Amino acid sequence: MDARGALRRAMQMPTETRLPAGSGVFPATMDTHTLLEPILGELIEFEGRLEAAVAADLGPMAEAMRHIVRAGGKRIRPALVILSSRLGSPRMEHVYDLAMGIEFIHTATLVHDDLIDRSPTRRGMTTIHELMGAAPAIIIGDYYFAKGANLLAGIGSPAIDAAISNTVMTICMGELLQMISKDDYHQSLEDYHRKIERKTATLLATACFCGGVVGGMEADQRAALQRYGHKLGMAFQIADDLLDYVATEEELGKPVGADLRQGTVTLPFMLALQDPVVGPKLAGLLEHPPLEDGDYESIVELVRRSGAVAATAKAAQEFAREARAELAAFPPSSARDTLEAACEYVVGRRI
Repeated sequence: MDARGALRRAMQMPTETRLPAGSGVFPATMDTHTLLEPILGELIEFEGRLEAAVAADLGPMAEAMRHIVRAGGKRIRPALVILSSRLGSPRMEHVYDLAMGIEFIHTATLVHDDLIDRSPTRRGMTTIHELMGAAPAIIIGDYYFAKGANLLAGIGSPAIDAAISNTVMTICMGELLQMISKDDYHQSLEDYHRKIERKTATLLATACFCGGVVGGMEADQRAALQRYGHKLGMAFQIADDLLDYVATEEELGKPVGADLRQGTVTLPFMLALQDPVVGPKLAGLLEHPPLEDGDYESIVELVRRSGAVAATAKAAQEFAREARAELAAFPPSSARDTLEAACEYVVGRRI
């Protein structure tokens, strides 16, 4: 499959998996391909370079990473790098190296996350540790952390190097926080925000900030992009946490309520626990551990019937609105239009 075909497959979102208009959760939104059409040429170039960089590695390493890279994903982080840089005057070689470096780091976190969570599949494909074992998965993840850092170091920007190293430390701390808070059903909103900041928002913020660096922007515009990426990431993760309760197993590629089954408590459950009608019923289920499959199915149904669904959607939309406001620091352009549209996309996507 060539780079264009691989990219189109990664960006494909069938119409039937999008949230229907009038569903009351999120407004209808565009699909990924429509959103990123203005930079399709750059993304095809990026995809080709990414596959070439993977192919240059040793056989087993390349085969393992090719497996997960071709599993797709929406390429949101590389797209944010490209779009943020286009708000300025970028050198495209640096843009592509930055986009690839961040994508390798992101992919490495997925390899390790899947191992920690013991997930057998990701996006419908077998995970690396299931294919090769735990020890090879750790090594492959470590290797691609280093490969991403190596690409980024080649840009020669201390600001990028500092941002990336801090981001990787933050992601690791977020993963640790998630592990030690497993099955903590009564954590605070501040604790939840802290976890998703470290899990998701920090890398999106860094992608946008570093895009501003290679775009030659001044400090105040870089800071605005960093805030944009952070708020977009918060909206993205909150919406993702809601999908774990309101989407179908076919759409998710995993059981509905999978987060809670793994001990990860997210905003929809936290808010449902406070609901005057379903909250006591949820609390009653929690009083008899360990929870069985039927208990989890009951919890998902109770969350769906509560006011938590609308409240979680509203929280995601508020972060998205705040992200969009940060773009006022930049003059009108096609890149800014697409970054604004991304705010609607992240809270309206179905998968």
